[in-house]
Amino acid sequence: MVESGTGDHNLWRGCDAVSIRTFFVCNDRAMTSSPPAPHRRAESSRLLTAYAVPGIGRIRPGTDLGREIGGAMTASGLDLKDGDVVVVASKVVAKAENALARAGTRQDFERLVDAHSRHTVVRRRYSSGVTVNVVRTASGTVQAAAGLDQSNTDGDDDVLLHPQDPDASAARLRTSLSDRFGVHLGVIVSDTSSRPWRVGVSDFVLGCAGIDPLDSQRGEPDDAGRPQQVTVRAVADAIAQAADLVKGSARGRPVAIVRGVSEVVTESGTGGAGLSRPLSDDWFRTGHVEAAWTALGVDPADPAITPPSGDDSDDILARATRALAVARSGAPRTPGQAGWRLTLTGSGSSIRVRPRPEASRPESAGHPLVEAAVGLGALVERIATALAAEDLRCETDWLWEDTGAPGGADIRIELTPTPTGS
Repeated sequence: MVESGTGDHNLWRGCDAVSIRTFFVCNDRAMTSSPPAPHRRAESSRLLTAYAVPGIGRIRPGTDLGREIGGAMTASGLDLKDGDVVVVASKVVAKAENALARAGTRQDFERLVDAHSRHTVVRRRYSSGVTVNVVRTASGTVQAAAGLDQSNTDGDDDVLLHPQDPDASAARLRTSLSDRFGVHLGVIVSDTSSRPWRVGVSDFVLGCAGIDPLDSQRGEPDDAGRPQQVTVRAVADAIAQAADLVKGSARGRPVAIVRGVSEVVTESGTGGAGLSRPLSDDWFRTGHVEAAWTALGVDPADPAITPPSGDDSDDILARATRALAVARSGAPRTPGQAGWRLTLTGSGSSIRVRPRPEASRPESAGHPLVEAAVGLGALVERIATALAAEDLRCETDWLWEDTGAPGGADIRIELTPTPTGS
């Protein structure tokens, strides 16, 4: 048995069967006569429906988006109900709000990305010559190219930005649609992004209004009766993802109605800004390569250093060359490193470290030989760290003069074995 919890099918009035896509979410506990666990909150609807709104016209700067969406719903015979959630692609919101810029070249586009970034998470270069920056945006989200988009724009040089305040945009749309249909509803402004550790993209909440975006299960009993400690469900993101199954810019349907989630619709929603972890709570604020560079005092966004490959096209020479550039950059914290010369040999298979022929001035008040030895050791460790970030390992042969002074080092480089099962 599947319960609806919504009561009628008027949402589909006037719509052809081919265009309707319905999703049923069944709770297997509904199939038994077991009573609910004590103190458990009221269960949500076991029927979830999502429908893409047809007939939305071309959105341009200045378009009254709420009126356009409401008109398309009415013309299609759709009828909003209390508890519905309307999901709107951020692209059409940005167009209507004139959140546009121009970029005639790839360099112009990358400058726009930098201007809309708080900090660089990852930079990767592809064999096509394109460099992709994954950054934390002004909205707090972490996205490739700061969420900027050049698809579905009127001009070849046009770039869609994020709406300036996605929560405020959602609130305005909610007011417009609520007034038109006389209902209490939620609105989500959604965007699309890739996901760490997973292949493919999915939709997420950029802004929302009239909805509780998070559902904390802390303190609620699990099926065994034990109180949950950490679980917080990202219900707004899940609604955005359900809507994405039926809408899509490639299909010309940027808006969807989701019914069956009325338990999260509220007049006191907190907005979508709180869905992004603050930087202080971000365990993965940089990529593994960038984390090593930061530890070495090197800016991950330094344009003087070629980013790692994003399509595994870098050979050992390219990796070793980049590691050497990183080791030479930054601000070394140990004296004595400037007196050593680094030479990459053997097509990237080894690094020679030798004293510079010109006499270097002492960097500290210590004994010159001690400073040279300390600097050599610190420099070799910098090189080893930079190589490890490139999945390269090394072994070092230390060289000593007859006088006992350090003579340099030979560093042999090889690929780190790939872990089993990867």
